[in-house]
Amino acid sequence: MELSTIATRNTDSIPVEQTVVELRKDGMTIAEIMKATGLPERKVKDLTKGIAKPPKAKKAVTKTQKPFNKAVERVFSLAITQYGIRDYELRNIMHEEYGSKWDTTTGNYVSNYDQSTIKRVKQKVRLRAAEEDCNVLFVMDWVDEEAPTEGRKFLEAAAADLMFSIKAHTHQYMEIHATRWREDSEEADLAQRKQLYAVERHLLKMAVKGFGIGEPLAALLERSIALTDLLEGTPDAPMPVNEGDWQDEKPEYYPEPKGINPFLDFVESQGWLKEVEDRFA
Repeated sequence: MELSTIATRNTDSIPVEQTVVELRKDGMTIAEIMKATGLPERKVKDLTKGIAKPPKAKKAVTKTQKPFNKAVERVFSLAITQYGIRDYELRNIMHEEYGSKWDTTTGNYVSNYDQSTIKRVKQKVRLRAAEEDCNVLFVMDWVDEEAPTEGRKFLEAAAADLMFSIKAHTHQYMEIHATRWREDSEEADLAQRKQLYAVERHLLKMAVKGFGIGEPLAALLERSIALTDLLEGTPDAPMPVNEGDWQDEKPEYYPEPKGINPFLDFVESQGWLKEVEDRFA
């Protein structure tokens, strides 16, 4: 309470005893009442005996939203729209809210979230949608929002054609190059089944970038040539490359790039954009 108000009370013929009681009820301390009224400590204490000082009003504390809650809010606002939220939009939000850190040993950004975090965010968004009686859509990036069914059927047919072609090539290979084809035994049958599986895997590794363990195509071809040359008995043929030897020697430290968007830097570090550019070049 301001001193001007106290002075007004004392000059309005209000008994000083009553003034002391009111000041105490307003929350003033004994020392503050003594200073305001000029009364001694014993007098003030006697007058305010039994009058509890009101507790101070707690200041409202604004809680900082956690990354999870912020991510849920942002994802929900997009997921309830007509075309839903695409996978890249979801991951961009996760990157912005959870952040990422630069791994100097691998030269890549490492996200501060994982698949379990994404799953929790999606579950929370679906739960909120159920509570608010609305629908949410999580859309894969390949979907054509203007013709989703037509696009899906096109890719399914294309996949069927590709698999038919792959099967046709692998079976044609086995007709010409099957191992132990002269034998009629269970061991020969097992060897051919294993060979058929390996043929399909090798074909996919050469045709699909990043298939399998991610060995570079050039290294795979070099290793294959070295092995087949050795089996052919080619003079001075190089020895087959040992597993793991195809990896180039990596630097011990990668400085963090000065990118303006860590999410795009992360995408580029995975080679996703380069792969798309190569396919449409």
